[in-house]
Amino acid sequence: MKRFMAMAAAILLFLSPFAPVYAAPAHSTDRQTPSGIAYADIGASIDRYIQQRQAGLASCVVSVFDADGVIHQGCYGYADMENSIPADAETVYEWASCSKLLVWVAVMQQWEQGKLDLEADIRTYLPEGFLTKLQYPDETITMLNLMNHNAGFQESFYENELAGPDEIYPSLEEAVRACECYQAYHVGQYTAYSNWGTALAAYIVERTSGMDYVTYVNENIFAPLGMEHTSIDPLQADNPWVNEKRSELKCYSRYGDPAYNADYGECRSYVQLFPAGAGIGTVEDFAAFGQALVSEECLLFENSDTRDILFQGTSFYGSSDLAENCHGLWTNENKVQTLGHAGNTGGCTSNLVFDPISGLGMVIMTSEPGETAFCYGLPTHLFGSVMDRPDYQNAAPAEADISGTYFSRRSLPEGVARAMTYTGALMPLSRNDDGTYSMKLLGLTLNAAKLMPLTENQYVLLDNGMEMFMYIEDGKLSMMSADYVLEPAGQAGTAAAFGFMLLGIVCLAVLLGKLVALLIRRIRKRSRKYTTADRQIALQQVIYGISGVIFALFILVSIPMSAPSFTALSGILAALLAALSLANGALLCYNTLKSGIHTRTKIKQYLWVLLCFAYAAFIVWMQLYCFWKV
Repeated sequence: MKRFMAMAAAILLFLSPFAPVYAAPAHSTDRQTPSGIAYADIGASIDRYIQQRQAGLASCVVSVFDADGVIHQGCYGYADMENSIPADAETVYEWASCSKLLVWVAVMQQWEQGKLDLEADIRTYLPEGFLTKLQYPDETITMLNLMNHNAGFQESFYENELAGPDEIYPSLEEAVRACECYQAYHVGQYTAYSNWGTALAAYIVERTSGMDYVTYVNENIFAPLGMEHTSIDPLQADNPWVNEKRSELKCYSRYGDPAYNADYGECRSYVQLFPAGAGIGTVEDFAAFGQALVSEECLLFENSDTRDILFQGTSFYGSSDLAENCHGLWTNENKVQTLGHAGNTGGCTSNLVFDPISGLGMVIMTSEPGETAFCYGLPTHLFGSVMDRPDYQNAAPAEADISGTYFSRRSLPEGVARAMTYTGALMPLSRNDDGTYSMKLLGLTLNAAKLMPLTENQYVLLDNGMEMFMYIEDGKLSMMSADYVLEPAGQAGTAAAFGFMLLGIVCLAVLLGKLVALLIRRIRKRSRKYTTADRQIALQQVIYGISGVIFALFILVSIPMSAPSFTALSGILAALLAALSLANGALLCYNTLKSGIHTRTKIKQYLWVLLCFAYAAFIVWMQLYCFWKV
C-alpha cells in the first residue's frame, strides 16, 4: 500500500503545473552554494522554495549552472493559466533589460578586435553632429560611461516598450536619433540608468563592425553558443519560431491575496530602442549565454583575458572600493558579490545572476511584470544574504540618521514631464525605533519595504524577496542602476505636485456640483444671476480640472509613454492654459479692485487671483512647455 501511495504521489507531482521539468544534473559533487545548499540538493531546494509561494506564481522557469554544465533546470506553473498549459523548456519569455548584456558583450568583442576604444570620446564613432541634446558638449563621453550609465542622460520617455508593432523604426540609427534623451547631468556625476545610452552603444557597434545589430548578435553571440531559440529583433523577424511561441505565453500578476491578481493576456512588448530590451527566448538558451560567461574558455571572446576584464569594476560606490558596475554588469552584494542583470517589461521579469569566483550562476524568467519573489528571491536563496557575511554580522551598524526624501536621478528632471521626479521617482525614508527605515510620505507608509543598516554607509533594501545593496555618502544614496539624492527643498516640489492634482480633483467635484445645481434650478424653473467674477472663478476651476486630469495621466496612467503625440499636445495645452490662467487672474484682480463688493467676497476673489497666478507659476516651474529636453 505504501509503495502504491508513493507511486501515486510521484505521478501527481509529475503532472502538477508547479512540478519542475528537470534537466539532468551536469555533475554530482560535494560542493555547496554560498548559502550552504549542496549542489546535489539544489533542485529539491528550489522546488520547495517555489511550492511555498504557489499563490504568487503564474509561471517561472529556472536554470542553475556552472562552467561544467546545467545543474538544475525547472519549469513551474502555467504559460497559459486559462487553458491550463504548463510552462516548459520551449516556453519563451522576454529578456527585457537583460538584453543589454548582449550589447556589452558585443562592445567587448569589438574592443578585443581593436575596433573600439572604451575610453575614447564616443563622438569618434558617430556621424558628425549626431548628438544634438548635450548640455555639456565640452565633456567627453566614453563607452565606459555608457556601460556605467553615468553619461548624464535622463530617462527615456515613451520610446522603450509601450510602442505598437507599426511604430518600430526601420533601423537602429533612426530609433536612436528619434528617441535621443536630453543630457541632464555632468558626465560621471550620477548613475542614471539609460535605455537610450545602451541603444546608442549598440549603434556604435553597428558603426565599428559594419553590420546591423540584429545580424551582429545572431552571428557573433547566438550562433557560437547554439542559441537557436532566441530573438533580438524588435518584431522577432530574425526568428519566426520565437515569434510564434511568444504568442502562446500569457502574462499575469499573482499575489498571496487573490484580490490583487490581474490577467494581461499576451502583453507583448515592442521595444523601439530594441537593443536595450527586445530579447526573447527559452530558458535553455538564456542559460547557455550565462554559462558562456562563467566558463574560462568563453566562446564569446577570442582571448580568455577579455572575459576577466569584463568582470573588473568600472564604477564604484562613493569613495569606496566596492564595485557598482563592471563593464555593464551590475553587482549585487549577496553572501558573495554577484554580477548580472535583471529586466522587466509590461508582462515579464527576468534575471541572470552569477558568482564570477565559483562560476555558479542562475537564470530566472517569469510571466509577471515587476516580479520579485522568484527573480530576486531565488538568487538570494542560492547565493545567500549579504546580512550573513561575517564582516557584517560583527560590524557595528551605522548610527547616523539618514531619514529624508531622496529623489532618483533616473528620472526626467528636465522637460515636459519634470513633475514626475516629484511623484514616482522618490524614496522617502523614515527611521524606525529599531534602527531600520520605512518608506513613508507625509506619515503614510507607501509599501512594506525596509532599509536595514549593515555598517557605516552600507545598507540593504528588503522588499518581497528582493535584497538590494545600497550605499550612502554625502547625501547620495546609491544602488544598482540609480543614485538617489537627498533634497530637502524637493519636498516642496512633491507637495506642489500632489497638491496640484488634489486641487484639480476638488475643482472637478465643485464643477460637477455646480452643474447639478444648475440642472435642478432649470427643472424648477428658477434662475440665478452670475457675476463676471463668478464666471471667471468657474473658468479657473475648469482650467484646474482639465490640467489636473492631464497631470494625473502623466503620473498615474503613463499615457504619454505610449503616445508621443499626447506628450506634445498636453504640453502645448498646459502652456495655453497657463497663459489663459494668467490673463484670467489679471482680469479678475482688476474687476475686484474696481468693484464695490463687501470685504468677504473680495477676499474670496483675491484668493482665486492668487490661484490663477499660482497655476501659471507651477507650469513654468515644472517646465511642462519644454519639449526639447524630453
